[in-house]
Amino acid sequence: MRLIALLILVLFLPLRSQAHPLHLSITNITYENGKVNIRLKTFRDDWEVGYFHYHGQPVDFTDPDQRELPWFNNYLAERLRISETREGPHLALVVDSVGLEEDAMTIEMHAALTSEPNSLYIYNALLIDIYPDQTNLVIFGIGKRETGIKFDVRKQDAEVILR
Repeated sequence: MRLIALLILVLFLPLRSQAHPLHLSITNITYENGKVNIRLKTFRDDWEVGYFHYHGQPVDFTDPDQRELPWFNNYLAERLRISETREGPHLALVVDSVGLEEDAMTIEMHAALTSEPNSLYIYNALLIDIYPDQTNLVIFGIGKRETGIKFDVRKQDAEVILR
């Protein structure tokens, strides 16, 4: 628990240097009344390096127009998926907002479920293809219960029980 608190502290503190020592994202997912709400917090410059990795040209995601590039939403949809069954179709995650604060980028999304499943399957491989040391922490909440899941190069999917 101390490690998670330390990682959260590092992510939320403004950074004065050009680089940060950790490649980390923190995602809060809540399930309530047939709806999934997602709040993803990560480092903006990690996404810019990712774009450069794929396209060989720089991008500045502080410019809202550049966050509208197809790569941004396509990459997000490929690397963060939730489904009602292990082999079933992925939920259509709708991006509600993308905000910036210092070096952090916050992406808020939602999706409606088509049924009342007993569990959900989460795939989170954000930026793992760019940074082998990337860690994606997910805090999944349903009612008063929360579950923490760590995704990294070795583990990119998990099942969460809803009942």
